[in-house]
Amino acid sequence: MKDWAYYEGLAWDVWIERDLRANGSVNYVARHPEFGSISGPLGTGATPEEAMADLREARRALITLMLERGDLIPEPQPVRSGARA
Repeated sequence: MKDWAYYEGLAWDVWIERDLRANGSVNYVARHPEFGSISGPLGTGATPEEAMADLREARRALITLMLERGDLIPEPQPVRSGARA
């Protein structure tokens, strides 16, 4: 059975986007595309690094919950050398 340590060791894809607020401030949002349209983990912060740290905590909490419930957890796709889009 796969456990939390297994999932923590995977090479997750991360998308970080800038979010320009109405007051002119910038916030960053980090997420894992592997979770697709489900409510996957999100991290936010004033810097990309803060958003990444928040994402790690959110991923840990979500995967822990999904393991407890027996939910299917998406995994990153392995990188194929020489693959072309």
